[in-house]
Amino acid sequence: MPITLVEGRRLSLSNLDKVLYPETGTTKGELVHYYTSVASALLPHLRDRPVSFVRYPDGPGGQIFVTKHLPPGTPTWVHTTETPSKSKESIRQVVVQDLPTLVWAANLVAELHTPQWREDEPGMADRLVVDLDPGAPADILACRDAALLLRERLAADGLTAYAKTSGSKGLHLLVPITPTPSAQVTAYAKGLAQELADAHPGLVVTTMAKKERPGHVFVDFSQNAAAKTTASPYTVRARPTPTVSAPVTWEELKAAGDAAELSFTIDDMPARMDEHGDLLAPLLNPRRAGNIPGPGAAGASGASGASGASDERGRAGVARRTPARAASDGGSGGSSGAASPSRAAGSSVSPASTRPLDPPLQVMRPKAVREVPAEDALPGGTQYSIKLDGWRALAFARGDAPAVLQSRSGRDLAPDFPGIAAAVAGLPEGVVLDGELCAWHEGRFAFGQLVRSARARARDAVQVSYVAFDLLAVPERDVRALPLCERWDLLHTLLAEAEPPLQIVMATNDRAEALSWREVLAPTGVEGLVAKGLDTAYRPQLRRGWLKIRDADTVDATVIGLTGTPRRPRALLTRLTDGTEALTSPQLDARQATEVAAAAAHRTHEAVDHPEHGRIHPTDPLPAEVLRDPGRTPYVRFIRLRGD
Repeated sequence: MPITLVEGRRLSLSNLDKVLYPETGTTKGELVHYYTSVASALLPHLRDRPVSFVRYPDGPGGQIFVTKHLPPGTPTWVHTTETPSKSKESIRQVVVQDLPTLVWAANLVAELHTPQWREDEPGMADRLVVDLDPGAPADILACRDAALLLRERLAADGLTAYAKTSGSKGLHLLVPITPTPSAQVTAYAKGLAQELADAHPGLVVTTMAKKERPGHVFVDFSQNAAAKTTASPYTVRARPTPTVSAPVTWEELKAAGDAAELSFTIDDMPARMDEHGDLLAPLLNPRRAGNIPGPGAAGASGASGASGASDERGRAGVARRTPARAASDGGSGGSSGAASPSRAAGSSVSPASTRPLDPPLQVMRPKAVREVPAEDALPGGTQYSIKLDGWRALAFARGDAPAVLQSRSGRDLAPDFPGIAAAVAGLPEGVVLDGELCAWHEGRFAFGQLVRSARARARDAVQVSYVAFDLLAVPERDVRALPLCERWDLLHTLLAEAEPPLQIVMATNDRAEALSWREVLAPTGVEGLVAKGLDTAYRPQLRRGWLKIRDADTVDATVIGLTGTPRRPRALLTRLTDGTEALTSPQLDARQATEVAAAAAHRTHEAVDHPEHGRIHPTDPLPAEVLRDPGRTPYVRFIRLRGD
């Protein structure tokens, strides 16, 4: 039985070559690998919630059984919790808190289901869920139609819905809410379901009776009950093929013309994660939570809730600009959404006063520290976000004027990143973001790709995103004096429906969660953490409110070879002080290549075949400084040659 070490925990993994899904040939080993690949997105949705297992150890064609109790052989280090039970006082359940526990659970071969509440507040739901289940011949597209109606109705009560496939036949809608008794949430959801069934009897039913369900969508509100659970995001289902309960965008749902377009397997998810990240991340932000209308309000018109939501959007001042419509204004049919810079033909030009800030501006720079601060160490409490490996840039949305991507030095990077500039141009005029331009290639951040041309990046399928972590201005208002917690709320309102290449950085107020990200994401090239005081204003002249904690330090190394040619080196073979040999990555940029070529002139020898790195030109020893990656694989980034 293979033994593996995961974050210091020894795990026994069994029968990894066993085929679980005969239709696709998917093995147990591939299933375990999938869960590790989505751990960074999945774990936050499992953390602090007791897990129920729907086990299928011999595949979906074998025996399937449900267990809430601890499985036999549960390691002593797995976190467990006592939960209420109807049959007796309580039962003990697993809580998947970390990567070792997730890998152990994946080895059980089980769907992962959780309640809508956390272990510290049983029966106090922090999310509302609606399960849309089609009765043949209805399919997921009928569920989509019902979901769009429910989304609009929830918005009238000031609630924001997010969607995921069930991984089976239907859809799940998830709504972040302030902790509310499960019975009250269930009553509210039941009222919504009945209201929808009354208005659309040809589409929706609210009864489980099989005779009424053919051709209809069953709106199951009962999963909000304290004793009920729902398939977690990203869990694999016990279906004929390894389908996943996959988050989806509303745009995907609207555009789908066939049910197959909304079915995703473990093979589809890596590309989706690269493109979208975690689409359900807003569920994890307590500041995004809405309030369920009180008892007696379920099924009401929701007019007061709609007014409240409208007022909030008005205060934020970040309503999205309407894209051009070719049919109505004679335009060229520009695409809708955040990436469209189009304006409706004949519309008036916004006055310059809607732009309270213009480039260039100074940026906040965090102070380097060695230790991750405590949650109460910074003013107002601490927000933790991942430290990105990219180019810092302020993004200015300027209406009919071209968007600007200002580097720290004041240079406009927009011509080098036209896709990002177009996305920023689609934001409301006057918005100014602070963030990072990041390249992603072959499963990790690829800093060196940023120096290449847009055409070269596109040719090699390099994805570039703008990851926002602060907001400096909204139309007609400079918000830099506001505390970070308020700017963060405005930022989430602004980018609530944004899609790649615009994203919001991963952030949390939970130190333990931030430390887990640091561990899990290290192999992707995440450089560490940034800690910020929630009460701090955006004041570049002050550095005590922002702190950075790097997980890698520059170290001495010796260059002993190079790939490419002596005149145009591509990467360097280095020997570290502990004797480890590592090839630098990413590819050297033009300046670095010129520097190395000049220093290595007359000190480079004929190419040889290296057993690990292919064709290498050995060089006489060249002292260098490199940045050593904290991940599991030997990887260094070239910084400079040392003059000595």
